[in-house]
Formats: sequence, C-alpha cells, structure tokens
Amino acid sequence: MKGRGRVRVSAPVFHRTGWLMLFFLAFVCAAVGLWASTIPVLSIRQVSDGRIVFQSPVDEGSRFSLLYIHSIHRTPVEELFFINDKGQIVLDAMLFESYGVGMPTSLEGVETLRMDDGKMRIEGIGRTLHSFELRIGQVLADHRLLLRGDEIPLASLSKPGSAVRIEVGRLHVWEYLKGGLRLD
Repeated sequence: MKGRGRVRVSAPVFHRTGWLMLFFLAFVCAAVGLWASTIPVLSIRQVSDGRIVFQSPVDEGSRFSLLYIHSIHRTPVEELFFINDKGQIVLDAMLFESYGVGMPTSLEGVETLRMDDGKMRIEGIGRTLHSFELRIGQVLADHRLLLRGDEIPLASLSKPGSAVRIEVGRLHVWEYLKGGLRLD
C-alpha cells in the first residue's frame, strides 16, 4: 500500500471564526464592564451650581478629617470621619481644646471623652451622613481637608463664604482612567 500518505485537512472555517468571535465577544464584554464599573470617590461640590471642585478615590474604611479654627473661642477643631461599608460618611471623633458655643457639651450613647495631648477627644460618635454642607470661612476658620496626609485648604477649591457639599459619589472607571478626577 504504497502511495497512501497522510493528508492534512485544514480546520473547518466555523472552528476558526468561532475562536475569533469568542475573542471579540470577550473584548466587548470587558469594554462594557469597564464602561459600566464605578469607583467610590469623596467629592466636594459647590452648592450654588453643583460643580464638583474636588474628587479623590476612597474605599470602605478610608479616613479623612476637617480642620478649622472655631469662630467663637478661636481654637483648633478636628472632626474625624471614615467611609462605612455602604459608602456613607461617618463622623467618628472630634478633637477640640475648649468647651463653648457650638461644641458638644454632653455625651450620647457609646461616646467617650478623654484627654489626648492636651485636647478633648470625643470618640465613638458614629453619626452617619449621606452628605453634609459647610460654608467656607471668610476670615478666621481656615477650613482644611486632611486626606491621606495631604492638607487641602477648602478656600483653594471654592471662594471663601461659599457653601460646599461633601459627599461620597461614584465615578465611572472609564472617566477615572481618562483622568476624570477633579482635583482643581
């Protein structure tokens, strides 16, 4: 039986195009997933026109502080916040030097008061906020955001005297990858 050799048969056309279609479908799914995915961001938005003036990615457990000088007794105050598992802002603790108008005068629930390096520290506040607004001080307050070791003067983000809303929002991953964070 000479002359009988192996004949190579090419793969069916459907087999080759099937792999290409599968690859294309996977690419489309990844692109749609990327477009539809969002990441949580801490945002500062002007109340007057809704314009976002600052954003920074956050995760569950991320911490930040607001620092300012109290307008009446003119001493530093620090409010400490974290992001909970539902993406909400939680006021966790407060540091201040003296009691006075606008400062807590009693403890509620599981709150505790202790002295910390010459300052009063209320811990365990646990007040959940979807967002909160504040008016940026014009003269004395010097509101600052402390986030990941960076101190950002709020007056550099919006005009002193203007109201801003601090909230956790969502930013599409696609916008994030394009440099969509607003850090101006």
